[in-house]
Amino acid sequence: MKKKFIRIISPITLVVIALLDIAVTGFAVFSVIKILEAQNLYAIFFGALELLAIVVAVLVTKETVSNGIAFYEDRFEFTGIDDNNVFSYSDITEVETYKDTKASLKKNFIDRQTLIMITLNDETVTTVNLGLTSKKALTEFKTELKKHISEDIIKG
Repeated sequence: MKKKFIRIISPITLVVIALLDIAVTGFAVFSVIKILEAQNLYAIFFGALELLAIVVAVLVTKETVSNGIAFYEDRFEFTGIDDNNVFSYSDITEVETYKDTKASLKKNFIDRQTLIMITLNDETVTTVNLGLTSKKALTEFKTELKKHISEDIIKG
């Protein structure tokens, strides 16, 4: 049973997806106007392509917005990655988080990404890159994780 879900989405990604959705909507309006003006093969073909673009836009937006961290009774899961995404609370020996918040004009986007390093009982370390997330999302993750495991295990 899912207890809590924390949405992990970069503000930059959210803006880009919103702009792309606005562009698709604008082209849809343009497509309908062109079909109403002249019902020729080119306008109908453009309308069909626009219909396909609307479907793709809806699917991409849904997938982007649905990524996050799902907390359950005995484990948590990163929904945005394919493998090594489920961690049982009893298997965790240490969790370290990193997010660079210092002001700098020299750093690249990669240097600003949020990292979560999870050490398991068998000494394996898994690093999960959450991308450009907000500090609030990382704080929510740590707060929810403290409810399930010991507070001294979480560092960073």
